[in-house]
Amino acid sequence: MKHFFKKLSLLSLLFVVIVLFLTLLLSVSLQSKKDDSFMAFFVKQEMLANKHRQKTPAVILLGGSNVAYGFNSEMLRDSLDMPAINAAVSRGLGLKFMMDHTSKYLTKGDILVIAPEYHHFFGDCAYGEALLANLFYIDPSISEDFNIKQIKALIIDTKNLLRDYLTSFLGLQSKNFTFKVSDYNRYGDMAAHWTMPPRPYSHASSTDFQAINKNFLDYYENAVKSLRNKGVKVVIIPPSFAETSYSNVEEKLLPLFSEFARRDLDFAIPPQEFAYPDSLFFDTHYHLGYAGIVLRTNRLINLMRAR
Repeated sequence: MKHFFKKLSLLSLLFVVIVLFLTLLLSVSLQSKKDDSFMAFFVKQEMLANKHRQKTPAVILLGGSNVAYGFNSEMLRDSLDMPAINAAVSRGLGLKFMMDHTSKYLTKGDILVIAPEYHHFFGDCAYGEALLANLFYIDPSISEDFNIKQIKALIIDTKNLLRDYLTSFLGLQSKNFTFKVSDYNRYGDMAAHWTMPPRPYSHASSTDFQAINKNFLDYYENAVKSLRNKGVKVVIIPPSFAETSYSNVEEKLLPLFSEFARRDLDFAIPPQEFAYPDSLFFDTHYHLGYAGIVLRTNRLINLMRAR
């Protein structure tokens, strides 16, 4: 029996060493991908840090890729006569991390425009997906404010990243087209697709949404209150969402909208206004093409001017 436990301990140790070695390889591999689109997070982090150092009030756009792909920030800057930063990357960061991280750079006089993806309020999506794990292995300090749910997501996504790394290393994974950091403009907008034709995409389904996460809603409510209390003007707007997708999931969203109303988290624009025709979207039901971007940016400008 003693021999058995000794062998089991050695196998366990070997397993841990292999996992640590693969994790190190993963970290080195990710850090070499200097121009991959997820690295835009660090560029935008520096944009926020510069704004904070200069003590210049600015309009900050926050959300997932519906924001990264969904605005012309130069139009915002010129129309509102304020610097504008599109700080969004992808919903895979999780809305909790986005709020925790961005809040550190916001001060009195800033305007924070939040356009969260609907998915963030269902299940555990708000706590991050593979993208957050990617960033952690490049800069572990981003985990400073992680809660237990984010740590759990990190562990799960590390397993998935290791699997993807190994299949890619072995040549078993097909390479798909992805945008690069250099495809973002100097305001933080994903701009490479502005001149591209639309691509086929699938629509959202009610089965995509689990139960509303009321624990996360508690956090979100308190985070918004905290920002408002320190003098940040918080404007919450709906995500851009393809019309067919919105029709498919509207019944799932109505209880969420009731929660928003109860917590003073209402959208400043009715969600139906940003449920644009399917033809205005680029490659997902969240990503607008340029014609839709202009419509949405002008609607936000009109909202801001009226306030």
